[in-house]
Amino acid sequence: MNVYIITLTWNCGDEFARCARTVTGNTITPALWAITDNGSLPAERELVEQGIADAGGRVRVVRYLRNPENVGLPAAYNEAMDWIAKNEPRPFHLILLSADTAIARLGWIRKFLDYAEANPSAGIIGGAKSPLGVCRPVYHHRNGRWYVHDKQTLAEFNQGETVDFAGVFIRAEVMARGIRFDPGYEFYDGHDQDLCFRVRSWGYTVDQIDAGILHYGSAAMKKAGYRWHGGGRHEWDALRAGNVERFAETWAEFLANHRPTVEAERAHVERMNAKLIAEAGDRKKVPGRRGQS
Repeated sequence: MNVYIITLTWNCGDEFARCARTVTGNTITPALWAITDNGSLPAERELVEQGIADAGGRVRVVRYLRNPENVGLPAAYNEAMDWIAKNEPRPFHLILLSADTAIARLGWIRKFLDYAEANPSAGIIGGAKSPLGVCRPVYHHRNGRWYVHDKQTLAEFNQGETVDFAGVFIRAEVMARGIRFDPGYEFYDGHDQDLCFRVRSWGYTVDQIDAGILHYGSAAMKKAGYRWHGGGRHEWDALRAGNVERFAETWAEFLANHRPTVEAERAHVERMNAKLIAEAGDRKKVPGRRGQS
């Protein structure tokens, strides 16, 4: 059974080049790689294409698509998934790998496959962590953010509501059901939680393992001036607020026990937006999004 990897790039050429080197050097399981550049600036795109040219080993690049503008994560992922499904007649496993993955350690795909074989109920398996972080599934934290749960301190705890999508494995049975991201989650945040909740509603679990993937998060967003803790003012804040509302509405029944968390998340977004407007004035546009610059 083939294993496909999808990676999206957007103004993170250096990061992708590093990702390509480590994936090429540390992959011992044959895999097919579909790469989409999501509207990068010309200089960044050149670095991406150089990284593709240098890729090799057990991973073969089978597709490279250059989008003229950033269509967002859900739409770009769905387009690549549609292409694979059209061109691959047999069942296949899928890995979504962020371009700003700094290190994929030796045997990282085999770790996903071994875990999936031993745990047939696991529909989605996360395998990434920050360089200094612990590899634990995501729950709704009581402070209202999409954060890790207090149970992260338990070494044996590996099932959650969602996982870190920097490096995530989706088993063939789930792909065969035609799973796709909800395009209503514009640009970023929420699409991954939504996908996990949908897979869980089908009776699968969402698990987290340490597959040896280290993720230096949000590289492209940081280059564009966004800071998670109020250091930049960006259109992402408004997009995130809309995604929170969509997620809360779509999964209202599942979130019944988390109503205080959902309300706290809404309040947090409103406070952050008000704070950043006061500090920085007009909202910055997302570079490359729908023709914006």
